[in-house]
Amino acid sequence: MRIKYLILTLAFALSSNAIAQTFPEKARPIRIVVPFGVGSGNDLIARAYAQAITEDSGQSVVVENRSGAEGAIGAQAVRNAPADGYTVLFGNSSTHVLNALMLPSIPYDPVKDFLPVSGVSSVSLVLNAGPSTSFKTINDILDAARASPGKYTYGSATTSTRLAMDMVGYFGKVNMLHVPYKTMMQAANAVGGGEIDLLVTDVLTAIPHYQAGRMRPIGATGAERLLALPDVPTIKEQGLTSYEFTAWSAMFVPKGTDPGVVDTLAKIFAKAQESRPVIDVLKNNSQRALKADASEIRALIDTETRKWSGIAKAATTKQQ
Repeated sequence: MRIKYLILTLAFALSSNAIAQTFPEKARPIRIVVPFGVGSGNDLIARAYAQAITEDSGQSVVVENRSGAEGAIGAQAVRNAPADGYTVLFGNSSTHVLNALMLPSIPYDPVKDFLPVSGVSSVSLVLNAGPSTSFKTINDILDAARASPGKYTYGSATTSTRLAMDMVGYFGKVNMLHVPYKTMMQAANAVGGGEIDLLVTDVLTAIPHYQAGRMRPIGATGAERLLALPDVPTIKEQGLTSYEFTAWSAMFVPKGTDPGVVDTLAKIFAKAQESRPVIDVLKNNSQRALKADASEIRALIDTETRKWSGIAKAATTKQQ
């Protein structure tokens, strides 16, 4: 019995090694699934990775947008894909932490159904006001919301952007109305067109609306001011001292993917992270490279889940 077990183990190891040695095949493109809309910060970063990998090795990499359900549709698509390394999820703090905490149900398990590959970035978001308001500071928003509970509206397209805004209401002790959108571009167009009043988003999504005068930045969600918006104070600086929110992103593959393939992908993505296309898009979006391996991403998911489990439920419930 022991000999049979050893033979099977050796055969598996040899098979695994053979798969890893031939991966990736140039004739087969690697597909990066972005569970959010075209033009979002995540989408642009994924496309920079695809460009860098193709330019470096000639390996074809395609980006596929599968938006909707706060990123759950794209995550489910990758969970159901063959575990061969050719389908990768551009996941983030929404798909792998907050969806499980804030949505009634999701069609995947963020821990059991995926293997982390490598970190991509961490980012502070920005709270914006649209032309339907005259808000210039957090206190302007809070004063108006206290005077008219439930009157003011805010949009979101991910659980990260929703929680970042829910927390403003929670720590500011005000009630505002949440309006969900399928993509961040739709939400940005809504606030820019005056359909809703407020929106937390990434900088790259917001910049065209700043330039057109359809949106103005109110405060950064993180601990520090955004590099792209040095004159915009953080929300914490403006008086909500308990407030701080930072999002992150990472690459994942379906469970069952060969360890050697995962390791090869990690090396490919790590090299792309140092490329000029990726460095430039991260800088333009005021994001920091997240240099994390698989074990560090697992630890990050565990830490973030414990960190946000209480506040996500309390803040979301308050704003419903």
